[in-house]
Amino acid sequence: MTAAAEAHHATGAPIAVHHELGTAPLDVLDLLCGRLAVPPASVVLGHLNRSPDLRVQREAAESGAFLAFDGPSRANHATDWRLFDSLVTLAASGRADQVLIGADTTTAAARASSGGGPGMPFLLRVLRPRIVGELGEEVANAFFVANPARAFAVEWR
Repeated sequence: MTAAAEAHHATGAPIAVHHELGTAPLDVLDLLCGRLAVPPASVVLGHLNRSPDLRVQREAAESGAFLAFDGPSRANHATDWRLFDSLVTLAASGRADQVLIGADTTTAAARASSGGGPGMPFLLRVLRPRIVGELGEEVANAFFVANPARAFAVEWR
């Protein structure tokens, strides 16, 4: 984390954190944004769908960090059924501009292109229409286009 913070301070590049079980985002924020002085808007907290604690997610969002939900592209992911609880809660609390939706397709078994499923196509063909239906086109556009553009923008130093 210290090396990532040093790289951020030198380059302005965002820091994306892999939370294997979706836990400890508040601890990561305390370290990166507190002790290491990284602006929260430069932090992406990944895999938060793996620990669907709405209170922790809301508190992490209140810091100004981006929250990545990147499991819905995986077949039979244990927390997919709770994804909309998180998305609706964050949108209702005014945090839709900090949500990122992705696809954790690092293995062949997770990629539709290699016979696994459901993969990246699931995000646009199935999940996005559901988000539009539940939260509207503007929120869906934020999740899939506007937010990633801001989260991963780099102002080189």
